[in-house]
Amino acid sequence: MVRVVGPLGAFAVEGWPALLGALIVQEGGLWLIRRLSAECQRRLVANLFLAAFALRMAIVLPTHVIARIGDGNGALYRDDYTNDLVAEWLVRIAHGEGATAIFPGHQYLLDSVYTYLLMAVYAVFGYAPLLPKLLNIGLAALCVVLTYDITRKIFGERAALLAALATALLPSFIVWSVAAIKETLVLFTSLAALWVLQFLAQADRRERRVADALVVLFGVTFLLVDLRESSAFIIVGLLAVLLIARLRLRLKVWQMGLVGAGVAVILVGGALIVRDHTNNRPLTATFEDMALQIRHRRAQEAAGAGSQLRDDSQTVTDANTGRPAAEVTSDTAPFSFIGDVIDPLGYAVFAPAPWQAQSSLELAASAEMAVWDVLLLGSLFMWSAVREQRLFVLLLVAYAVANWLILAAVEGNVGNLLRHRLMLDPVLVILGAAGLNWVWTQRHRTRPWTQRSR
Repeated sequence: MVRVVGPLGAFAVEGWPALLGALIVQEGGLWLIRRLSAECQRRLVANLFLAAFALRMAIVLPTHVIARIGDGNGALYRDDYTNDLVAEWLVRIAHGEGATAIFPGHQYLLDSVYTYLLMAVYAVFGYAPLLPKLLNIGLAALCVVLTYDITRKIFGERAALLAALATALLPSFIVWSVAAIKETLVLFTSLAALWVLQFLAQADRRERRVADALVVLFGVTFLLVDLRESSAFIIVGLLAVLLIARLRLRLKVWQMGLVGAGVAVILVGGALIVRDHTNNRPLTATFEDMALQIRHRRAQEAAGAGSQLRDDSQTVTDANTGRPAAEVTSDTAPFSFIGDVIDPLGYAVFAPAPWQAQSSLELAASAEMAVWDVLLLGSLFMWSAVREQRLFVLLLVAYAVANWLILAAVEGNVGNLLRHRLMLDPVLVILGAAGLNWVWTQRHRTRPWTQRSR
């Protein structure tokens, strides 16, 4: 019924292109997960995929119709509208409509492969703004399956089901998957890279599929270079650590730490050298840019910068500069270890807190933070729940820490923080679900002994 009702709903909203797109995404996703999963898991993962897909279809169809009444194309956010607009114009330009041009303020989107993906969708199926949303909810449903499979191989079936349900139901995973923005594609690509790394962490060196896995990993990492460079660097660093760890050398924990630090230095140094040779600015300017970016992040946070969750009219403006007053104060403040190091680290994980909310949307977003706090607490117990693949668990933790540091350094806009924190959220879900499942199991194991002693 789900496989029939979803495409029919898409047909009712936007006709034949939406029907064909829904069928391709839905049936293509089912075919892919059945090919990649074990035979004993195929029915379960298919049900997980369909459940996540149907939930998002039930959200995207009515919201698309309502939003289309207001803006004509069903966009939910400003970036959603801009991506759709530029993709449509690119199709017109490709068809030779000379009167069409991309606005200077939108030309930055021409550097992203996601824009050309939307262009290709419109070129094949015709202009139907629902199609990118269907693609994103299909990718989001695949993310649920990937999260389940990664968790099951490390922590067992119950923890995997809990992690899959969290990925399917938590609002932060839903709200960005029902719009035409690239966050869901970035999340899917990152999870696919982690899934391949997990296979490489346990596969026999002589197995033929190792070469296939390396090719797939190269492809998704190359895609990440375009979508989000920082995630690509993290994946390359994890692969280097994994290859060194799987050598026949017996390294201690502190030696592995030194190896990881060395790999990080090589990657960062290589990036700085490439940057130095690809522009005319001196190398010191790169560090100045980093410092300015961190200060800009702090200023945005202090000013409560406008975002998808906050209107610019809610900020107090400085009369002399015309900029937000809190931003002016933050820019002129001297360096502070608490303000510039500790506060950003906490902000990247705990924002938006209920007492920080300045609108009903922010208050709704902060309600989910109670769940994240529980998952953070549960992740503290995840090491006791590890059954195997301890090396890959360490890689997952390193991936989470690296994304956390990047978020703390560059994200002060609460809307962008929630979008970009999707790279961190799946790891927190996996580790938190495993820890909570372990705590629940231990509680039930000790209860019979307590009753017997009584």
